[in-house]
Amino acid sequence: MVRHAKLVPSDVTPVPKLMESLYVGTCRCSRAIQRGEQIWYDPLTKKVECYTCGRTNQANARNGVSAVAEVDETQAVIDRINSLLHLPERSAKADAEIVTLTKRLKRLAKSDKNALKYLRTGKEGNAFIVRYTGVCRKCRSTVEKGEAAVYVNSAIICSKCGTA
Repeated sequence: MVRHAKLVPSDVTPVPKLMESLYVGTCRCSRAIQRGEQIWYDPLTKKVECYTCGRTNQANARNGVSAVAEVDETQAVIDRINSLLHLPERSAKADAEIVTLTKRLKRLAKSDKNALKYLRTGKEGNAFIVRYTGVCRKCRSTVEKGEAAVYVNSAIICSKCGTA
């Protein structure tokens, strides 16, 4: 008895198809799409593109070019701080990097509202530079002005205790 492999949805990638628009919409390039206009419809993402954008994407796909998502500097710094904060055991080197990245984030906050928003929020696990001498809620050690710390449940946790 011969068994044939069944195709699962991940084996077959649906390709965008050229069709007439049934509805009014907007392309990712902000161009208005009118009903009856030629568009590219992607059944995987259920998004539409105007004819020009879709044709460009098709040409890029044929040539092996794919879009790469660029991450701005602010988001890269925030992601790195978060990854360091969630290490099970942080070294002094990681703590020093958190301090350096937080200082860079403060410089970025002058021109980038996302950096400012990250620094101002009191969310769980946000790193910050201590402005005033305080006490760690976990180990009761003194957290000096200028050190890195984490804000958890309205309390300061020193960089040694972290979020663990």
